[in-house]
Amino acid sequence: MSNPFQKKPLSINEIKWAINQTKSMTQASLLLHCSYNTFKKYAKRYDLWNPNQSGKGIRKPKSKFKNGQSDPMMFWRTDEEMEKFKEDLFKK
Repeated sequence: MSNPFQKKPLSINEIKWAINQTKSMTQASLLLHCSYNTFKKYAKRYDLWNPNQSGKGIRKPKSKFKNGQSDPMMFWRTDEEMEKFKEDLFKK
């Protein structure tokens, strides 16, 4: 008896299509709804494995503050603001 949750292996045409549609092997595996390791196994089997090591053309997340810098206004307040904060903090 076969396992009802077992999927059929990826075909060479599916892998070629996914690679042509995307810029990276990770994106291609997501497009086919399979794990990266499974995609890698079949792409290597069909000799289609060609990762984009440089990452060219792929957007990377950018941080608003670089190297752990934070908003300077978070720490620098006027005397009036500090007094109001202290009053609010210790108010019963």
